[in-house]
Amino acid sequence: MTRSLPFNRRTLILALLALALLLGLMLVTAPATSRSDSGSTWHRGPAGYSAWYESLEQQGVTVQRWQRPVDDLIEQLGEAEEATVTLIQDRSATPETLVAVLPGFIDEPGLSALLPWIPDWIEAGHRLVVLGVKLPATAAPFSQTLTSEAGPVKIDTRRRYSQGPNQGVALEDEYGAVVWQQVFGAGQATMVATPHLAANAYMNEPGNFALLTELVTSTGGRVWVDEYLHGYRDQEAIAAEVGGDSWLNYLARTPLLILAVQALAVTLLALLALNRRLGQQQTLPAPHVDNSRAYIQALAGVLHKAGSCDFVVQTLSQAERLRLQKALGLGNTLLPIAQLQAAWNEQSGRPGTNLAAMLNPPIPQGDRPLRDWLKQLQSLHHSGNTTGDTSGP
Repeated sequence: MTRSLPFNRRTLILALLALALLLGLMLVTAPATSRSDSGSTWHRGPAGYSAWYESLEQQGVTVQRWQRPVDDLIEQLGEAEEATVTLIQDRSATPETLVAVLPGFIDEPGLSALLPWIPDWIEAGHRLVVLGVKLPATAAPFSQTLTSEAGPVKIDTRRRYSQGPNQGVALEDEYGAVVWQQVFGAGQATMVATPHLAANAYMNEPGNFALLTELVTSTGGRVWVDEYLHGYRDQEAIAAEVGGDSWLNYLARTPLLILAVQALAVTLLALLALNRRLGQQQTLPAPHVDNSRAYIQALAGVLHKAGSCDFVVQTLSQAERLRLQKALGLGNTLLPIAQLQAAWNEQSGRPGTNLAAMLNPPIPQGDRPLRDWLKQLQSLHHSGNTTGDTSGP
């Protein structure tokens, strides 16, 4: 057998240790950036675009979620266009519209790093709508309703764009533009100064939904929504990024530190679950039980709790008188204290000992007098043993 903690306490300790290991593992292995659902057409929270996406489907607009790199979409659309070219090279196909709702406010340098495919998409003849371009804050009121061709549009941002010449503006006030067209290479893109123009939080603002719908459907054609930007991946994209679903590919792409931490966590959890140390299991010797000693200790505890000092004094003094008589050779019958005192004075050589005070004392009141009497009785006991030794044959 091995020693183990009580079940409830042991389970609690194991649970706390496992939780601590899990939190530590999450802190060590957590990526530097996490996927944000803000702006995703699957997200049903206030910052999501699920309601606007459903409104497009209800209006019969051909809208699709794209969950792979946009470069793949550009290549796919290019191949489809080449397959439909006629003998007279009629390339007047309807342009596609791609909507990228940024997970937050992102400035132009960050936009170029996050969406490096923008020039290629526009040069391919397609339209782009980007929501969430970070601009300097102005003195405009934070929350206000602006007028547009699609109806009243509620805006909750102070950021505005000071448009240049020959650029169209779809929504503006005296402080600048909120929705405008910006030149990228040989084409144009529609930019929006807030990522929440048609978020679920504005479901009760029909002008917001109508304006964004007009922006993405003004030229016809299909509408694509970039969900790859929000971390959503289809099976082909996952396989291309991970390199397959085998353990070897996973291990080849996983940093060694993460593997070491995971292995350590699994080892510690296994040791805690089995409640064993590193080494062979050892059997503990069974403890020796002294029934007489255990009985005496239990009886002493009961008498102490009951305050039965008279019973203790009477029992011990009577047993000591019999022991002392035997040691003096006076037999097993109780004799008067005076006769026992005379034999004691004659044989022990200690006539000054008052046996009457020791063997027939008053009842002690409290623990301290009882301890003092027991010490005296113990000294008499040792003296009696010595007397018995000297008077023996």
